[in-house]
Amino acid sequence: MISNEIKISLLFYSEYLLYYSMTAIRMKKEDRILHILDCTLTLVGRKQLESIRTAEIAKESNISEGALFKYFKSKSDIINQIMVRYENLSHPIIPADSIKTIAEFKQFINEYLSSMVDLSDERSAYLRLLLQVSMGEGRLGKIKYNQVKNGFWNVLEDRIKYGQKHWEFNSDLDIKIQIRLFHFSVLMFLIEQEIFNAKEIEYFDINNIKDTAINNFFDLLVKS
Repeated sequence: MISNEIKISLLFYSEYLLYYSMTAIRMKKEDRILHILDCTLTLVGRKQLESIRTAEIAKESNISEGALFKYFKSKSDIINQIMVRYENLSHPIIPADSIKTIAEFKQFINEYLSSMVDLSDERSAYLRLLLQVSMGEGRLGKIKYNQVKNGFWNVLEDRIKYGQKHWEFNSDLDIKIQIRLFHFSVLMFLIEQEIFNAKEIEYFDINNIKDTAINNFFDLLVKS
């Protein structure tokens, strides 16, 4: 006869095995999703987004197309998740009110733009994806724009307004326009150099471009 103590131990052990197995399945699913996203980004680095089919994504990911649709509703769903994931992982965003000094503000901007001008193969593929999505008429370009608007630009706008009260920042700025001019100047320089291959004609060090843009931006902020 099995004692109550042994029954309780077996019950706890079976529950532990069930929890462990479910966790393993969940992690396997998460790993598979990340693998599909990475493979899709690899494809984007080789060919136009418009010509990529879900069957190709499945083949690149070493799964069937049917299995692909267990994780994603459509190609647009995959692309959307790539953009959200890349933005969240690569561009550090912190609460605006945690930035207390001009030096911290400048450091935050530098860290964000440094991640933006990363020249890895993955980054280049993401930039190609960003360009193609932005030129389309779908909702993904709007989603990407709103990510930046509600993230990086929102922090800059908040701290510039704070700086106008506490850091003697220029009070005559059109903040929204200047933030976008600043950000796009670095982004478009990067795209021209790396995606459109302008560096073969006229090369500029992108980190030097980033540093120059930051210095010019702060000169504008503190200009009397």
